[in-house]
Amino acid sequence: MKLVIDLDTKKLLQKLQKLPTEVQDKVVKKAVRDGAKAIQKEAKRTVPVDTGLMKKSIKVKQAKKKYSEGFLLIVKVEDKKHHLIELGTKDRKPQKAKKLAFEVNGKMIYVDKVTGLKPTPYLGTAYEKNKDNVIKQFKATLNNYINKMNQ
Repeated sequence: MKLVIDLDTKKLLQKLQKLPTEVQDKVVKKAVRDGAKAIQKEAKRTVPVDTGLMKKSIKVKQAKKKYSEGFLLIVKVEDKKHHLIELGTKDRKPQKAKKLAFEVNGKMIYVDKVTGLKPTPYLGTAYEKNKDNVIKQFKATLNNYINKMNQ
């Protein structure tokens, strides 16, 4: 993703740099978290719901220090199967045998193939839909906090 910084943002960042370091950290953390929360909210709104477990597993987490230097937050899905919904699956066909075999309630079922899942993207689309709003919200949070500090 290419980040374009306009003149208003440059002025805002210059004002931010005049504040004490602890205050800068606090402001930036809040602004980044607000942006991540917007993406999380959209992902929760658009995720397909069966039992609701996937929706509950969409979290905003701090990235591990070894992976980032600054304030990096990740919108993460803690459900182990989320990628199957997001990206879909291929049809499953037998590799060596003529049929696929499944045991259901003690009975054996044989099928030629199992139809794959169509992709239902929700996390990627939440990011794409909100990336411009996240930047606007980030700037607004910075601006509000800087204005509070200058009063």
